[in-house]
Amino acid sequence: MKLQTESLIVSVLIILAGIGALELGFSSSIFEILGGVFASNVLELGELRWIDFLSNLGLLGLMFFAGLETDPELMKKHFLKSLFIGFSSFFFPLVSVFYFSHYVLHYSFEASVLIGIALSTTSLALVYPLLKEKGLLKHTAGQVLLAAAMVVDISSMMTMSFLFEGINIYNLLFAVALILLLVRLPKWGERLFKRYSGNQIEFKTRFILLILVALGFLSDTVHINEAVLAFTTGIFFAELFRKDHVIEKKIRAIIFGFLAPFFFFKAGYSVKLSVVSWKVIFLALFLGSIAFITKYVGTIYATANLFRGAVYKLAGLFFNMRLTFGIVASVFGLKSGIIDEETYVALLLIIVFTSLIASVISNRLPHEVEEDILEDIFKI
Repeated sequence: MKLQTESLIVSVLIILAGIGALELGFSSSIFEILGGVFASNVLELGELRWIDFLSNLGLLGLMFFAGLETDPELMKKHFLKSLFIGFSSFFFPLVSVFYFSHYVLHYSFEASVLIGIALSTTSLALVYPLLKEKGLLKHTAGQVLLAAAMVVDISSMMTMSFLFEGINIYNLLFAVALILLLVRLPKWGERLFKRYSGNQIEFKTRFILLILVALGFLSDTVHINEAVLAFTTGIFFAELFRKDHVIEKKIRAIIFGFLAPFFFFKAGYSVKLSVVSWKVIFLALFLGSIAFITKYVGTIYATANLFRGAVYKLAGLFFNMRLTFGIVASVFGLKSGIIDEETYVALLLIIVFTSLIASVISNRLPHEVEEDILEDIFKI
């Protein structure tokens, strides 16, 4: 199929996903994932290699904006709470899924650990827009949950890197150098913005997009999950964006209006229903149920004593949104020969459909949590 035809079909499906989300009141990301599943398995468009770059940039853009909307002071103030929620939400399903994979399904130790990691993740890329839609990001609760979701992502990344890739001195030194660079980069950007202001080439927009592209390269070099890296970069750039609302609006339009939909579409497109067998269905139902329940219980256990109202229930559902790093871990396991193709497809089905189920259930809870509930949200 010609590139022009493919791009037209994908664009139409993304537009229809947006319309469906607006009409039915669901998150557009869920409909974009379903659009990808439809395009892959019904329309059979092919590999669509051209989407890879756009989807990766969309992921980086989403995480960059999540960092921009994070309040560092609130994160510091409630650091231990975020850490507790993140660790509880990660280790409950990790230990449970590992146990059932290794001792009940008789997977190897290595495969069981990888399956546990893949099904214990929480996608910052999904949690961020949902917290925003519920109106939680402007309150302490949303900031704590966003930071906790980052803790889950970092825990997943560190566990997988330590067990399967190893951590060496070179990577640590490069990571330190990268942090120092991120500290200085906003200042350099501010100077460049002043020097090249008032022109028609949209220099500020180009500069931010260049940084997002560079983050993908740096992620592979340092072996840091690109979502976490982009999120951290956004925190460093928050002050600069607060001074310039125009550039914030321009970048937001590019990311949310153009690039982010390709990321969610690509996630759905990776699900190939043609290889689904009874084994895949059994694995998806069995491991998916364990992963969903233990993730929910782990999150509720950590948040029930901190939040009241509908917030802790939303947290249990939001943290069941697996996508980015869960897919990364699954792909790594398949390419490395740790898991077979059937297990890989089962993991993708779990990752996508637990996110869908969590979204459907959360949509039945209050669309936006009232502010007066959040004023005294912490019991301790």
